[in-house]
Amino acid sequence: MASALLVGIDVGTTGVRAAAFDERGRVLAQAGRDCPPSIAAGGRGEADANAWWEAACSALAELGARAPLANVDAIGVTGQAPTAVLIGGEGEPLRSAVLWFDVRAEAEARRIDASLGPGGAEAIGGNRMHAYYLGPKVAWLAAHDAGALDRARFVLEPHSFLVMRLSGVAVCDLSTAMLSAPLFDARALAWSEAGARACGIPTRLLPPLARSHDVVGAVTRAAAAATGLREGAPVVAGGGDFAASTLGSGVIDEGEACVMLGTAGNLLMPMNTPRFDARLIQSHHVGSDRWLALGGTLCGAALEWFRGACAPGVPWETLEAEAAATDPRDMGDLTFLPYLHGERTPVWDERARGVLAGIDGGHGRGHLYRALLEGIALGFRHCLAVAEEHGARFTEVVAANGAGKSALLRQTLADALGAAVTWRGGAAGAGATLAGAALLAGIGAGRWTGPEIARTWQEPGVRHEPDPRAHERLEKVFVRRTALYEATRSSPST
Repeated sequence: MASALLVGIDVGTTGVRAAAFDERGRVLAQAGRDCPPSIAAGGRGEADANAWWEAACSALAELGARAPLANVDAIGVTGQAPTAVLIGGEGEPLRSAVLWFDVRAEAEARRIDASLGPGGAEAIGGNRMHAYYLGPKVAWLAAHDAGALDRARFVLEPHSFLVMRLSGVAVCDLSTAMLSAPLFDARALAWSEAGARACGIPTRLLPPLARSHDVVGAVTRAAAAATGLREGAPVVAGGGDFAASTLGSGVIDEGEACVMLGTAGNLLMPMNTPRFDARLIQSHHVGSDRWLALGGTLCGAALEWFRGACAPGVPWETLEAEAAATDPRDMGDLTFLPYLHGERTPVWDERARGVLAGIDGGHGRGHLYRALLEGIALGFRHCLAVAEEHGARFTEVVAANGAGKSALLRQTLADALGAAVTWRGGAAGAGATLAGAALLAGIGAGRWTGPEIARTWQEPGVRHEPDPRAHERLEKVFVRRTALYEATRSSPST
């Protein structure tokens, strides 16, 4: 069998990346293009879906200069979710996409929750009702941009939008369908009529469902001309970046865990059977029939905010060195809640905002940055506490994606979780998300029969053992953090 050439594409919150892999997981070429979102007060975030496509075409053109894309075996696409992309009859975006962290639909989420009754949303899809999920976002569009919704043919996720531009086929995979609450019935693995009625939208807007590794179409002539990919190359359904990162990190089975350190942060725990707990995010794994439980908090976006607000133009290495040089004993009661766009798991509070408390005259920028890293790590610790109620125990967690390049963040995570953290960085530095996308393409193309091949793509990595004294200190900060949130939380508006 000839060597495979597999292409992975990722539509992130801040840009689009692509990479070409061989079947052993070696990166032949990679490229990326920035696509910064539009962020406004009140937790709003939007993006131009056409810009994603243009960025993908540009990145693939760069790839094609260094890898024979005309020989590509298959293409996999992953992306941020849940994000609402309204598509017209000709496949054109009808308005800016409403991004995953956008929580403007708080009132719609409460209305849907009331319509379904106590526990109704969880009974349908395993997830609670919250403005984070797709259903309230689409309900907000129905109330505030009805014209666009009336003209829409489908509501797609960002990666599904690129799949459609590549193949002409509209589809939704199970990992992102699960984040469409209350529109998806997790037990039937089908769209929910009751959930759609509660959101006030027709089910015709919801595209056909497929497994993430299913081949759903082929690169069209027009897409081949725009990208340099081979016309007729298979395109798989793809999936959410969180699940693709988990696969790309070689985390497949129950008892394993991955912490995805991108713009968002996710603690991802595969399950053989679903154990729905709506304090966490419930989803489906990619490339297999397993499920995923997620703990989600802000990560890279919080770090970017800090640098922009407190250290404009300062290299990351400088911030890391300043924080590493601080003595933890000098932190005092310094506590950071990085709730810049509300918070997801496990507090589910759209109105939560960032809080920095306990500053004294001896604290400098390094202390503040360390406090932010601890705030992010303790967000994952909070999620782990919920998973532990269901018997989860981890001695090792695999770290993936860009923010994981911070050795201090990785060590802080190990200390906060009380478990070793291993950083591998993804296949040859391309990152776990792109590796996961390419693995899905390979499974779909029949190169492998299952996801276990992902383990052979892993690099040795760097392992961080938890420091018992640091863990003890962070447990005390965790208690203080929880009390700080309760003291500063806002009441929902009526």
